[in-house]
Amino acid sequence: MKVSKEIINYYIDEMKDSTLYRSLAEIETNENVREELLKLSSMEKEHADFWKFFLERRGIKVKEFKPSFTIGLYKILRKIFGLAFTSKVMEMGEAKTIREYYEFYRRTDLSEEEKEKLKQIVEDELLHEDIFHKMGSSEKIEHIRDVFLGMNDGLVEILATVAGLTGAYSGNPYILGVIGSIVGISGMLSMAIGTYISVKNQRQVKEQKIFENRVLHEVLNQKTGIEETLEDPLKAAYYTGLFYLLGTILIVFPFFLGLNSTYALLTSAGAAIIAWTISGFIVALTSGLSATRKILEMLITGLGAATITYTIGSLISSLLGIGIL
Repeated sequence: MKVSKEIINYYIDEMKDSTLYRSLAEIETNENVREELLKLSSMEKEHADFWKFFLERRGIKVKEFKPSFTIGLYKILRKIFGLAFTSKVMEMGEAKTIREYYEFYRRTDLSEEEKEKLKQIVEDELLHEDIFHKMGSSEKIEHIRDVFLGMNDGLVEILATVAGLTGAYSGNPYILGVIGSIVGISGMLSMAIGTYISVKNQRQVKEQKIFENRVLHEVLNQKTGIEETLEDPLKAAYYTGLFYLLGTILIVFPFFLGLNSTYALLTSAGAAIIAWTISGFIVALTSGLSATRKILEMLITGLGAATITYTIGSLISSLLGIGIL
């Protein structure tokens, strides 16, 4: 059967999710959330049993499931970033499952009994996604994005700056570090102010929507079902500015280590690659995007900007003869 491997993966994924939710329930202190997680674990086990029965009915034996290391990883995420962030990650998994089951339902010859059961499973998965969405709808998620997007901006702009300067000047790396630091402080202030204004404007729009919903509910007795999360502009500006500065420090620090300018730039680029990989992963998870695609996007744009400015700096140095500072 051509789809047997695919279905085995469905079974494994459902068992993995069942084990994950049960494991998270064991460390959850909120009783209501713990009950929800145990309920989800039980439902995922039922889904896994369906796929196991589906396979065995077609003469395909299923191996006993063994928990993977990802269970421990989710526990770590839960402890470090909290429930809102972890639920956002789990919501992504549910969305992927819904798409796969829908496609499987459309293209596979199933019995009426199997169709009805699969419809119920898809309905369950939609319910799971909604539960995780509610868990993940918090201001903390917004601030996590502020943190890593702020750091990314600092990395891109300051690496591009010191790369251009290094291309133009082959002299004192300390001076390049100082110039990069000044640009970084200026950028930090600009980013913090820009974030404050942007988030404040968004908050005002959301507050208006909340007011309109309240009017609909109290005056016209209508419910829209729309829930808005209000982000604090000052906190957003603080996190964005602080981590922009952290990105700046990662880039300029090697220029104060006594390395020559070229080695300092390469060290800065290495630090940026590590930071982009981590921040791209986090931003992708909290935004529902592909982690691989987001990381590649950050690496290509960041290193691309640095390469372009370094080339421009080298050309200016050659044309004007200012290679030594």
